[in-house]
Order: sequence, then C-alpha cells, then structure tokens
Amino acid sequence: MFVYVLNQDGGPLMPCRPAKARKLLEAGKAKVVRRTPFTIRLLWDCEDHVQEVVAGMDTGSKRLGCAATTNNKVVYAAEVQ
Repeated sequence: MFVYVLNQDGGPLMPCRPAKARKLLEAGKAKVVRRTPFTIRLLWDCEDHVQEVVAGMDTGSKRLGCAATTNNKVVYAAEVQ
C-alpha cells in the first residue's frame, strides 16, 4: 500500500509508504488533501524527482486488470470484473 504525494504546487510526486507519510504529517511537513485515495501535500518546496512509471493492461475473458509499475515496485493495481 502506498500514499500518494503532491508537491507544494499540487504536482504529483512518487508515492511513499504510510509510515513515511505519518512521520511527515506528525512533523507538520505535510497535510492531508484527500482521504480516498489517501493523498498528502508537502508544505515545503522540493525538487520534482519522479521515476518512469509504466502502465499495463490485461484484458482477460471475464476480468480486466491494470497496473502501474516502476523498476522494482507496483505503484497501482486494480481488477474489474
């Protein structure tokens, strides 16, 4: 599970783990923007380092699967029946 992260201007950054998001929120360095999906916005100006994300779709006979991945982790995955 990941928490989506926005920069100070509202632009997307790479997601982080819930523990990292909790530490940022407790330190006052971020605020909650949305609860579903859980998204935080950083309150300081940071560099926009983002990795390449590849989207994939699998059209099965009864279900549709989609995922977004980086080199070593799945950022988003869903299945629709």
